[in-house]
Amino acid sequence: MQDTSPRLSLPFILPSQAQKHVTHNEALTRLDIAVQLAVEAVGAATPPALPQAGQVWALGPSPTGAWAGQAGMLAAFVNESWLFVAPGEGWRALDKSDGRLFRRAAPDWVPLAPPLLDNLDGVGINAGHDSTNRLAVSAPATLLNHEGAGHQLKINKAGAADTASLLFQTGFGGRAEMGTGGSDDFAVKVSADGAAWVTALRLDAATGLATGAAVQAGADDATPGRLLTAGAFGWGQDGAGAVPAMADLDDPAQPSGSFAVDSTTIGPRPSGAADGLCLSMRLGADDIAQIFLGADGAALAFRTRSAGAWGVWQAVQGDHNTTRITTPDGEAMRSPDGTQVCRHTLTLAAPDTAQGALFAGAAETAWSYPAPFASGTRPTLTASTTTAPDLWIAARAGDGITGYLRAMAATSQPGAPEVTVTAIGRWA
Repeated sequence: MQDTSPRLSLPFILPSQAQKHVTHNEALTRLDIAVQLAVEAVGAATPPALPQAGQVWALGPSPTGAWAGQAGMLAAFVNESWLFVAPGEGWRALDKSDGRLFRRAAPDWVPLAPPLLDNLDGVGINAGHDSTNRLAVSAPATLLNHEGAGHQLKINKAGAADTASLLFQTGFGGRAEMGTGGSDDFAVKVSADGAAWVTALRLDAATGLATGAAVQAGADDATPGRLLTAGAFGWGQDGAGAVPAMADLDDPAQPSGSFAVDSTTIGPRPSGAADGLCLSMRLGADDIAQIFLGADGAALAFRTRSAGAWGVWQAVQGDHNTTRITTPDGEAMRSPDGTQVCRHTLTLAAPDTAQGALFAGAAETAWSYPAPFASGTRPTLTASTTTAPDLWIAARAGDGITGYLRAMAATSQPGAPEVTVTAIGRWA
């Protein structure tokens, strides 16, 4: 008959043995160590200065002091002395210092794979988890903090057709979702009831460009609340033909924006303008301002609509893009209201007084205006001498291209007189 048990080496009470209680107590002590084994540390090498009764250490390969020569043993402090027990293959021990679970694989203790908190069926923090929501947290807030630098929250999916998203709920009914669902495009979706969903914004994974209910469906989409796109109502367009054509210049429902005015556009243009660009700005329900720029730069005008009626086009600038015109025949100044003023200094033919007449004159001197006046009109022509005394100047407007001047004198003149002449009329 063996003296000890084959697995735990517990001493047996032999027949006719005296002091059976000693053997029995030793067996209980070993059981107290081995059953539900929990050690203060694994791989310990130095005995503690003040061990407590019942504490157990799993010794490492090179223990010292009172543990010397007991490599790999379990050291238990029992009855004020050390008791060493050899652990068996496959024994399990909980390391109380860090909560890890170890298995004896002689001559070492190895951590159980997986660790204690890996591959759990689920975790519920102040809540219960289920097969779908394997992590459930019920709390006022959840903090995911950095560990000295940045921090990433990663949501991974198996394939592009799967879903990786954040779902926002009301009463456990979905109301908003953001992420990559059904493709790798990033989308933001919303729902009023958790059943019908609207994709408010979708960002293409390849281009980054935006589409969705929150973005304009076209360049002339005036739906309130939608985001404008490049080229919307003519703003930010790039490329020929990007500006939408205006159907009717007088249409009070025309949205704000920049529009082309071409042969298909109806409504009054500014004087002298045909095609061009119209900038329409809505100031109120029926308060609109328009600025018109002629295609050839020949017209710049504005008008407003108020109290249900359009005002007339007011020219800001027209054919007089260059308001000052200078030629050898003088200088012309054109103003936006159509007024033209021409000035020049020239020398007239000398008056003839040899005949003894009180007033004698020379032939007329023609003056070609530096810029023509409007067809069918005649300017007001005035002239004054600059140096000669007793001299009168007769001025005749002629037509819108040429004026005529004649000098007359009562006394003999030393030479041909110099005069300053001014013509005032309309250029358009």
